[in-house]
Amino acid sequence: MLTKALGKIDRFYPILLVVLITLAYLVIFSLNNIFSALNTASGFDQKIAEAKTKIDKDKLDKAYKTFFERTIYKINFVQ
Repeated sequence: MLTKALGKIDRFYPILLVVLITLAYLVIFSLNNIFSALNTASGFDQKIAEAKTKIDKDKLDKAYKTFFERTIYKINFVQ
């Protein structure tokens, strides 16, 4: 009985094998692209991203004062 079962392989298993191999290839290809992109992104030139910002201290102080020295109105709902 075992020889009859081994002699005739169902069509499902070769198709399953092809699908699994294809999916494994796609997963490996995708992970390879993702990790190579992360490697490229982590190794950037710092001269390109050099900060050239100029902060206006007067405007910063005015914004700080406006925010932290504002009057807070408390509403009393209990009568």
